[in-house]
Amino acid sequence: MKISTTMKSLALVAGLMMASNANATIAYNKVSSGDLVISKVYYSGSQKTTGSGNYTTDQYIEIYNQRDEDVEIQGMYIALFETENKTYAYTLENIETDPTVKAALGGKLVVKQIFQIPTDNTYTIGAGKSVIICNSAIDHTELAAAGHNLSGADFEVKTTNTSYTHNDAVPAMNLVYAAFSNVDYMYFVPSGLSSAGVMLLKNNASSVVTAEDKLVTPFGKTSTTKYALANPYYSIDVVEIIGNNATSGIDATLKRVSDTYDKGIASTVGTGAKIGETVYRKTAFVMPDGRKVLYDTNNSTTDFTSSTTIQPRAYDDEESGLSTSSITIPASGYLLFQPEKSFYGPDNVVFTYITATTKDKTDITYNECQGKTNLFDGSTYIAVGKPGTYDVTFSEAQATKRVTSNALTYATEDNIELTGSKKTRSIYTFYTNTEKTGFQRVPKTTEDLYNVADFTGKEGVDRLYLELTTTAVAAFWEANGATSAENFDNIVWHGTTPEATAVQGVSEQKAEAVKTVKVISKDGIQIGNYNIAGQRVK
Repeated sequence: MKISTTMKSLALVAGLMMASNANATIAYNKVSSGDLVISKVYYSGSQKTTGSGNYTTDQYIEIYNQRDEDVEIQGMYIALFETENKTYAYTLENIETDPTVKAALGGKLVVKQIFQIPTDNTYTIGAGKSVIICNSAIDHTELAAAGHNLSGADFEVKTTNTSYTHNDAVPAMNLVYAAFSNVDYMYFVPSGLSSAGVMLLKNNASSVVTAEDKLVTPFGKTSTTKYALANPYYSIDVVEIIGNNATSGIDATLKRVSDTYDKGIASTVGTGAKIGETVYRKTAFVMPDGRKVLYDTNNSTTDFTSSTTIQPRAYDDEESGLSTSSITIPASGYLLFQPEKSFYGPDNVVFTYITATTKDKTDITYNECQGKTNLFDGSTYIAVGKPGTYDVTFSEAQATKRVTSNALTYATEDNIELTGSKKTRSIYTFYTNTEKTGFQRVPKTTEDLYNVADFTGKEGVDRLYLELTTTAVAAFWEANGATSAENFDNIVWHGTTPEATAVQGVSEQKAEAVKTVKVISKDGIQIGNYNIAGQRVK
């Protein structure tokens, strides 16, 4: 087992990519909530350029890849919420009035249509790119007052309705379920008291429920149209959209989605139909390579705005919800950094977090984010750089890179004890001295454990520490040639090394959104040190 350093970098990849493979094996999507977002929904329609009435043939959905790497999307589901009026809708309010219905649904959402991205090939969205799903992949700009050019769409619903012109060059979406036999196109109601809510779900067999005995009728009715179910547990993104009615406005009592999946409501500014507004996500910030990061705070009221001029695949250049604060890296070059919000930093500072739980439970990895290579979420980091003051930008948007299984922890008190399921874990405290920087295991307790740390009066030993399982510790000493776990006392720092000008340790001193450090000296050399190559050093 090697202790490794992971450096993250960006790769700008354009567009939707398709690998031709008629016999592609479709594995479950390895994506997390926030990796992909429903970034645009055009449902309002506009007026026809000739004749009268709404033009809704160019309604479309756009899905955006927030990540800095390609994401496979074959087999993912798109589900549209049912749009019955208030009396017969499966709103949160109505469901709460009927315990039997609530129990039967089990948290699933009622949907009128389910489509699936085709599974005949491997389809990929590039980093910072999007895919468009529409009913008619043609140029609509001369047919409607606010028509969109969808000739470059990625997927098309091949409806049998002759009002929709098809583009044979565009792959067909699979129709999984439709509540109305004569409506096999994406059916958005552009006005009135209705929902235009959309769900993007993984290609897991449990994502949708279409079995005949599981279908439901409109709320409060015994026999009529049958709706299917979608399980938000397998959702990648859920957007609650409610129509803006000319009389009653946006009726929040029509909300179908709990705060777990969407705390707010998106809608148009204008009321009714023919307004030509696209509901779309705001830009949180723009990466140096031009990749945009869109708002994703799990609140559609915050995340979305609307426009009559925004075009497919286009997003605002203006950054929203950013604030800048400063951090000071001390003479040691190491700073305990605990941001309360998502952030990115300067190009010459590395923000490090440590993961110690991998597939085989035996690895410890230094994950390093340098400069604007990614937006990271609030967690515990060691910022490494040349001593000095730097600007760090904080964002109100959700992070695109989640910090998972971060083994770095900061104690808020002088004494800590790991109990319960963590009782047998070992605590390694962070230190810096004139000889080296790293993590030193705390002394053994009377119970032959290493789960108690006392920071009181310990010069140079800081409250920042690692929590490592016995399995991980055993793997470390075995792989590095130590005679036993007892002889594996110290893990030498193997991340980026700063240009230090003095010996300092990390201690708690609060500042706005950051913790800074003060000078603490330490003498002595620890026993049982190992370098990145797994060799024991003196």
